[in-house]
Amino acid sequence: MTDTFRRSSILPPLLLGLLAFVVRYVYAGAERIVWGDEPFYMWLGRNWFRGQGYHLAFTNHWDYHHTPGYPFINAALTLLTGDMKRASDWSFILFGVWLVLVIYFLARRVYGTKSAIAAGLLIALAPATALMPLYWGTLTEPPYWALSLTGVFFAYRAFQKFRALDIALAGVFLALAYYVRPEAVVFLGAMGLILGLRALSRPPRIRNLGYPLLLGIVFLAVIFPYLYRVHEATGVWTISQKVGANFATAEGLALGSFRQFDIETWGLDSTGQQVRFFSEEIAAASALDYILANPVAYARILYGNTLKLFAQLFNIHLFPWYLLLPLALGLFRRAWDRERAWNELFLAFTLLPGLSFILFFVQERYIAALVPILMIWAGHGLLELGDWLQDTVWTISRKDAKAPRPGKNRGNLTWLVWLPTALLAVFFLVMTPRQADTAYLPGSARPVHLEAGKALAPYVEPGDIVMSRYPAIAYHAGAAWVPTPAASVDKALAYARHHRAKFWAIDGYEAHNLRPQFAPLVDDPENPPPGLKLLMVVQGDAGGEPVVIYELIRK
Repeated sequence: MTDTFRRSSILPPLLLGLLAFVVRYVYAGAERIVWGDEPFYMWLGRNWFRGQGYHLAFTNHWDYHHTPGYPFINAALTLLTGDMKRASDWSFILFGVWLVLVIYFLARRVYGTKSAIAAGLLIALAPATALMPLYWGTLTEPPYWALSLTGVFFAYRAFQKFRALDIALAGVFLALAYYVRPEAVVFLGAMGLILGLRALSRPPRIRNLGYPLLLGIVFLAVIFPYLYRVHEATGVWTISQKVGANFATAEGLALGSFRQFDIETWGLDSTGQQVRFFSEEIAAASALDYILANPVAYARILYGNTLKLFAQLFNIHLFPWYLLLPLALGLFRRAWDRERAWNELFLAFTLLPGLSFILFFVQERYIAALVPILMIWAGHGLLELGDWLQDTVWTISRKDAKAPRPGKNRGNLTWLVWLPTALLAVFFLVMTPRQADTAYLPGSARPVHLEAGKALAPYVEPGDIVMSRYPAIAYHAGAAWVPTPAASVDKALAYARHHRAKFWAIDGYEAHNLRPQFAPLVDDPENPPPGLKLLMVVQGDAGGEPVVIYELIRK
């Protein structure tokens, strides 16, 4: 191997990694709201590393809702950066670079270096991977994608030539991805199935089936300590506790009823002291029981989720519709031989984890797992489009009908091969930052939550607890958090006193769209019910709904 070849092999991933790093570093520097599940992971990691137990302050039991992968990542990076949000930003940056590199190396094995460069550019610059995870409210996406697709990369190496080491590495990385997000188990199933099919196509067939079996054994060995801990906490052996919980709390969201979802998720359990989402009463919820209770209703959910998947996937945030043309070219411009058909089948199986959310409910951040593989196809298609463009220009412009085709003598037209990729890369570079304005889910995170948190911060003392539907308010106030239950005002106040909350922050959107029983507390804050004292009203931007913050009067 010559030094020139070594340099040419190292240079593309090096430049792609540098581009991904710079782009994500810039995007992460913008002010954003820490909302959704992200504060949960932060608080869990902080409590865990401080020796206070792996649970949120208001649950008092080991947290089996959130796997410990991202809490560990955030807590470890917090030790280095000194700030939990900065730790999330660096996780986004570093795992984002990792994702670009693993996509490059996977695409290079399937399609070659040029297509790998194009796919890497798309992953480095596209909104779905370069920006949106900052605003989806978990920050688990970059490490989940990076780890799971690293597992896919090693599974593909084994797919090409069965080797026990590749199988073992695939199992380890898929297990690490599981610790970040449990749906990585679907990646395991997909890889096990395609490797099993490949094993049956090669003699000695039966003996080859030991390789997918080894994949499952390694995966289960790595995640068993967590499964055992969940069993200790819940009394149930389950690969993912959240499957049943999702059915128990998310039917309304799947049907498009946010008020029903709010009640199913944040309503009080039978004790009146815990919201349903964090209640031990739904720890052993059975997905099958919910399906069998009303199969017709579940069929409607599947149909609605399928429509939502296509509507949300082919938008500007994930996989814009105009990428369907290069994707089709990447798949179908050239005839497939047997090996190409096997490769495409392998890549198609990696789509199963993203598609599996049709069974539950569909949101951008869930189905975004489809994007990396779609970008590999689109990147390959851009090169096919460039190749077509070069051939066409050559054919139209040549004077000698017997002149060699550009594939043999490209001359000064080589740049045309890269023109479609370069134009799309520039377009993404200009367009992607603008998507931040539309990145938050309506009603889930609003700029006023950040302002309310900042306004409340001077009143917060160590150990103070803020009750709110939106954890962003408590996080940005530097306080502990307890969720506001979807209940009557009297029950909410009794719940707040039980959890020793000092402040209650009520969002106007929450009161007027989800919990009308709270509307008087927003519309007439000067006359609160007994037990509350108005602290402040934080107005939303451009006349938007305010956040009203009360102080609870202790009896």
